[in-house]
Amino acid sequence: MRGFDFAGIRLGLIPASFAAAAFLCLAVLLTGCGGSTAMQSPPPSVPVISSFTASPTTVAVGQSVTLAWQVSNATSVQISGISGTPPASSSSVVIVPALSGTYTLTAMNSSGSAQQIAAVTVSTSTSSIASVQVNPAATTIPIAANFLSIGMQLGDTNSMVGTSSSNVNPIFEQLLMNLTQYANAPLLIRDSNVTPQDANDYSQGDLGAISQAGQDLGAQFMIGVVLGNNDLPTATSEAQQLAAALPGGQLQAIELGNEPDLYYGVTPPTCESATWDYSGYLALFEQFAPAIISASGVKLEAPVWAGLCASWMNNLESFISSEASSIAVATVHHYSGTACNGATEPADYLLTEPAVDGDTQPLTGPVGITPYLPAAQQAGIPFRIGELNSINCGGQLGVSNSFSSALWAMDIAFSYANAGVSGVNFFSPGDPNQPNAYTPFDFTFTQGSGGNIYAVRNINPLYYGLLMFAQAVQNKADLLPVSLTTSANVKVWATIDGTQTIRLLLLNKDQSATGAISVSLAGYSQANITRLMAPSYSSTTGVTLGGQTFDGSTNGSPQGAAYSEITQPASGAYTVAMPAVSAALLTIQP
Repeated sequence: MRGFDFAGIRLGLIPASFAAAAFLCLAVLLTGCGGSTAMQSPPPSVPVISSFTASPTTVAVGQSVTLAWQVSNATSVQISGISGTPPASSSSVVIVPALSGTYTLTAMNSSGSAQQIAAVTVSTSTSSIASVQVNPAATTIPIAANFLSIGMQLGDTNSMVGTSSSNVNPIFEQLLMNLTQYANAPLLIRDSNVTPQDANDYSQGDLGAISQAGQDLGAQFMIGVVLGNNDLPTATSEAQQLAAALPGGQLQAIELGNEPDLYYGVTPPTCESATWDYSGYLALFEQFAPAIISASGVKLEAPVWAGLCASWMNNLESFISSEASSIAVATVHHYSGTACNGATEPADYLLTEPAVDGDTQPLTGPVGITPYLPAAQQAGIPFRIGELNSINCGGQLGVSNSFSSALWAMDIAFSYANAGVSGVNFFSPGDPNQPNAYTPFDFTFTQGSGGNIYAVRNINPLYYGLLMFAQAVQNKADLLPVSLTTSANVKVWATIDGTQTIRLLLLNKDQSATGAISVSLAGYSQANITRLMAPSYSSTTGVTLGGQTFDGSTNGSPQGAAYSEITQPASGAYTVAMPAVSAALLTIQP
């Protein structure tokens, strides 16, 4: 029988099985050209790890190691001892190991995985720099959900918040949402009205931007009216405008005057004046307060004192007691150091304990404030440090905007919580025409057809401190006492939340001490270490929190993948290696 000639192949001259297979292959090819059957893509190759290294491979306790890798064909990578999902191709993480060990990189895709190991040797000859004991059953101190917030000036509304309800600065909102993501809210933002000239800031646009930002953030406000010009009709009109623009509980309090204990008409201000004293202030307050409350239906934030003068502060408790029915929030101000009248602070000032305790303003610092709190506590009135920052009179460049400000901010905030203060408002000015040394962030802008177009000018190290504090007190945690033994410049604060998760904020403010901190806590399991680090205490950039940075951020979101180190307890104790001048948040699950 003659074979059938098809495409030059005589099928009759080859085995039948081979002919059938050839015919099937040809049919698939033909239908693939115009039919419904598609070619299947081959599965991806198994990931290939070109390199996975530790550098250096030998360190002392407290020194950092960089784990770096180059991987191809992977959809994800994991590293033992590290929580988080870093980039799958090439990247690195910085760790501070307490013990020698190996780290395994696992690269994965749908076809399989590949692994490679890097070893690190840790010399344990360095002695411990601190030991901490924690008792989860100890009596705690409540921390208000709105403890941490910021303060601004009405005059900076356009440069910080927005120009109208339809032109709100999205970067400003993102930076504040970063703080509230840890279930501590609402923010109670202070917006001061400093001078009679600020009356122009009660425009529909300014108040509309503030109100819209409040709605977007779920925030509340304390906003000021002017007292210093003794103009009651203007103050009541301003109060009415505020109440109308911020309805539904947005306006928690109206601030009556800003730092009236400095209304002396003398430069620099002194605590004595023939024309102004506490009795004159009290008479003016008792004239203004009922009129403003009647006009707005909102109680006051008072007395808003700078807190520099003992002759005024000695009257604080009697003022709160006698005026309690008019007060929604009691506030005073505090700055640790001063740059006023040409003064300067040392470069490492914010690492010192006096910068936390009170220093140049001892009456309103965490140590000195305690005697002034009972009257507010008895009246059920929150007592806040309504304006707080590092160095008075605009801050000091190179100090207020250095990495040391982040450690200082966390330490002083916890110190105030420990003293019984209800909250702190870190002052956040935004003058676009000059550097703001102590602001956590500020912006530049250009004017567009629909309002301002904003860009980041600075996200300063102070902001990282606020963000790490928010992480430490998350989930409405209470302050948990600890027992600390150390000869170094180390501080430790602890919180415990409703799930019994304990978080310890370890602050190594020592410029030379590196080593391990031992944390004794029985009955708990695995813990995560989230680090806050920078090249030096004076750094203004290069700061990282949990591996992320705001350097290069254009929208207020952190850059890079977040990660933390995983540690296990040994005999009821955790060992955390600490570089000099750094912070770590140890999160311990029950």
